[in-house]
Amino acid sequence: MKKKPLYQVILNDIKKDILDGLYQVNDQIPTELELSEKYDVSRITSKRALAELENEGYIYRLRGKGSFVKEVVKQNGSPKKQDILFIMPFPKDIGFGNYTQGIFQGIEETSYRLVVQSHENINVDTLPQIIEHYAGVIFYPINKGSDLELLYSLYLNHVPTVILDKEYEGIDFTTIVSDNKQGGYEATKYLLESGLEKIGFVSSQPIMDISTVRERYLGYLKALHDAGNKDKTLYQGKSGQTTEQFIDKIVASVKKKEIEGLVVENDIIAISLINSLKQAGISIPEEISIVGFDNIQASELIEPKLTTVAQNFNQMGYLACQKLIEQIEKPYPQSDTIVVAVDFIERGTTKKGRNE
Repeated sequence: MKKKPLYQVILNDIKKDILDGLYQVNDQIPTELELSEKYDVSRITSKRALAELENEGYIYRLRGKGSFVKEVVKQNGSPKKQDILFIMPFPKDIGFGNYTQGIFQGIEETSYRLVVQSHENINVDTLPQIIEHYAGVIFYPINKGSDLELLYSLYLNHVPTVILDKEYEGIDFTTIVSDNKQGGYEATKYLLESGLEKIGFVSSQPIMDISTVRERYLGYLKALHDAGNKDKTLYQGKSGQTTEQFIDKIVASVKKKEIEGLVVENDIIAISLINSLKQAGISIPEEISIVGFDNIQASELIEPKLTTVAQNFNQMGYLACQKLIEQIEKPYPQSDTIVVAVDFIERGTTKKGRNE
């Protein structure tokens, strides 16, 4: 659980006091100095808390006089918004995890309805429609760069939002993530205990671009470290390089027997790699062992079936829905990072047993 910034503690406390009626409209609230002494923080921290309160419309500030409570605009009898928007990045036909089922379970006994939209239909220009029509948003980002502006716009406009799969520093939304580091660790440890030494990690995009893949890579590094294995190899995609070109490079490395096992960023890339290896006449797992990540439906349909790390998509969707409803219905919700456990699933793309 991440620690809440000190300015946010002050902000939430004052906001609660205003909403609870402890401070009335036009009442003066404590000064920067008084807040810094009360919370034992710097003046910069207390100043930021007051600035955020002003930005959110809870207070107004008069030069030389202090900060005063503003008349907070509350629900004015208009119908309560019933729709929750789930923004997902991929079409369903490529095996995107079934978060939706968990979200449906979360709203089953509520009055809320779920609307699912893909990223291609959502951008900053659609923000006014989101604010007008939706009670809250569950957001699965593609990567930090492409979705940062929209997420921050949701934050600045106080739209209740829960983020799935990725973490964003500086945007105080609740985040639901899998234990990616442990998953990368378990996958690598399994290959090591199967007697392999030259194990590589596969990421089709730069490691620093996607927090989930970076965490899986850190788990890979930790497993090698714990085993005293210094033979690490990172296959990392580059800008302007197609997926086919990237996979061809890995296939060439396997042909040269430069690698014995691969921990792959996700099942989709792992399946593409398996198909290319088979076309090249390379036997799996006899010549190369492969572990994917996600346990999508296609991982059981390919031959050999893919050994993988399973994310609990259903549980993640359910928790995201629960946390979003808390944000919608509470005036001062608490943000948090919730980590959901993963499971290692042994199938046909790895050698049977450990140290056998």
